[in-house]
Amino acid sequence: MTMEADFVEAPSQMLEEWMRSPQVLASFAHHYKTGEPIPAELVERMNRASAFGRATWAVTQNYYTAVSYNLYKSNPQATDPDDVAQQGIRRYTPFFPTPETHMWASFNHLGGYSSAYYTYLWDKVIAEDFFMQFNRDDLLAGDTPMRYRRVVLEPGGTMSANDLVKNFLGRPQNMTAFQHWMSEEFSGTGTRAGK
Repeated sequence: MTMEADFVEAPSQMLEEWMRSPQVLASFAHHYKTGEPIPAELVERMNRASAFGRATWAVTQNYYTAVSYNLYKSNPQATDPDDVAQQGIRRYTPFFPTPETHMWASFNHLGGYSSAYYTYLWDKVIAEDFFMQFNRDDLLAGDTPMRYRRVVLEPGGTMSANDLVKNFLGRPQNMTAFQHWMSEEFSGTGTRAGK
């Protein structure tokens, strides 16, 4: 059995958050000459920089979602992809469209995700909810890492994604962790407090 397409990015997006951990990075990111692990202060600065503009990222994902949905919901012979892209950028982003760019032609996910690009953003919501369960000071501490492996990764596509999420979180997913992730830019640190 394969994983549901609207959940497929959640586990990998959750693990992407691990690359913001000074502890995880220090386990393999070493200076090529001295062998010293990456300094925690540098990781902190990278995390602060990474937190900048997340709202723009989210609205851009909404824009891509609208383009993918609006291109696939209509009769292709009656749809102008340039018009769909121009309307979407005006509606969902703070940007002005650049004429004659044909954005849709370089939007490679239109072929794979088709009208379901929304799942990329929804999976980010789930990924942040998963990640919020881990101890940020020591991602491998406690029973959470092994519970995540056993409850989410091992069953994989043998059960519904909703069940995997509920089994791990003890509840359905919600937006709280994603909202926290979005607001890190304004916390002054760019990192989350330990659990």
